[in-house]
This record gives sequence, C-alpha cells and structure tokens, in this order.
Amino acid sequence: MIITSCVNLKQLNSYSSASLNAIKKFEEINYSFKQHCLNKCYSNALETFEIKKDTNSHCDCERYGQADSVTELIYCSIKGYFEGLTNLSNNDLTTYHPDAMKKSLTQGQIGDISLDSTQAKAYSTIAVILLKATTDLYRKQKLKEFIEAAYPSVNILLTKFQFILKNSLESELDWKKDDLYHYYKRMIDEKLLTDYEKGKATFDYYHQFSVVNSKQRQIDVFVKGIKKVAEGHQKIYEHINELSENDVKELLMQYASNIKDLVSEFNKIKE
Repeated sequence: MIITSCVNLKQLNSYSSASLNAIKKFEEINYSFKQHCLNKCYSNALETFEIKKDTNSHCDCERYGQADSVTELIYCSIKGYFEGLTNLSNNDLTTYHPDAMKKSLTQGQIGDISLDSTQAKAYSTIAVILLKATTDLYRKQKLKEFIEAAYPSVNILLTKFQFILKNSLESELDWKKDDLYHYYKRMIDEKLLTDYEKGKATFDYYHQFSVVNSKQRQIDVFVKGIKKVAEGHQKIYEHINELSENDVKELLMQYASNIKDLVSEFNKIKE
C-alpha cells in the first residue's frame, strides 16, 4: 500500500507536532557538560580561596565542550527529522537548512561521549535524507519513503540522545549535590560561626540543593518524553501501511497525548 493524499494524516501530524515540541524542550535545559566542568573548577578554587582573572585558562573544559557539541549535533539531527515529518504530514514542503548539520560526527571518544560507527553513520544518513527531502520537494505522497528511509537512523539517535542526557549529563549533577553537602557541612561545623550565620548557611544549602534537584527532574522528564517519542515512532514504522486504520489513529493520538502531558510536567518544573 502507498500513503496517498486521500489518507487522513491528522493523527500522525498531531503526534509529530507534539514530538517536535517535546524535542525542542532540550533548548530550555540550562545545563551542559561544560557548565559541569566549570562548577567543579570553581569549587576547587573555592577550597583554596584562589581567584584567577582568566577563568578560561584556569579551567580546562575543552573535552566537556566537545561533548556539548556532539549532543547538540544529535539534537539538531533529531529535530530536523521531526520538523520534516510534521511538515509532510501536514502536506507542506520540508524546510531543512543544511547549516544545522554541516558538521560531521566521527566514531570514537569525543569528550565524555563515546560514539560507535553505527551512531556516527546514523547521523550522516539523517543529514542526507533531510537534504534529499528538501531538494526533491517531498510532500505527503512521499511520506512513507521518508519514514522508512530514516527510521533505523532516527531510532539509533533517539536511543543515544536519551543515554547521553540520562546516564551522563543528569548523573553529573549528583557530584554537585555531594559538593554542596560537604561544603556547607564544613561551614556548619565551624565553631566561630554564630547561630545566625549557621542558619543562613543551612537555608542557602537547601535552596541550592533544590535548584540542582529541579534540574535533574527536568532532565529526567525530558528523557521520558524522548522515550515516548521513540515508542510512537516505532509504532508508525510498524504500521506504515495502516495509518488510516482507526486503531492506529487512536494509538497515535494516545502517544501525542502522553507526550503533551510530559511537556506540561516539564514546564511546571521550576529552578
């Protein structure tokens, strides 16, 4: 079967639009690998009351910046695909901008992120598909071709994206919690402090701990949203010839609803 213009793709568009909105929430996560590196560097300087005029030379965060660059490239790839899926399911032309993915990914250890050949190839494949979709002026009639060509690579990148954020970036914040605890514990144990000063330090500790905890929750909810996006995309691929069936439509609407709920939960988390 071929997806033609007579097929109602309203539910697919609802899913892809919700997915794109969820994916773009990555830009609202105000934390990065480089920020983690700077936090550790400043903490070490605080231990010895060391002040440097040039913090860039004092804090060697190059490999952390490289990890951020890799994460950003993977994000742009995933976002570009779902922008295309959203446009095509709405019978619009794709609007891919090559500059968004002009850099290449290679396998190996890049900063704190390890990429294998499959993941590096997946990124390149998506870039080619998005460029082809633009130059060939894809519309709804080629939606099936677009999804089938991209699915393996999108699946790989969605999985890697989740792993980077959950197992690497979010876990880095555990160090920040430990650092806060030991710093303020030493301060509280200082005998020269007045009760007022100890009370102020205690208040500051719980406030900063709450900020870090909220950031971890934000990343956790975002990753749950990406996981739901991946699950929905797999169902689309599995039922690519049955998108007009009522049970498939209902399934896509359910995924769209679940993704919107997670976006709402993300928005409610405040630092």
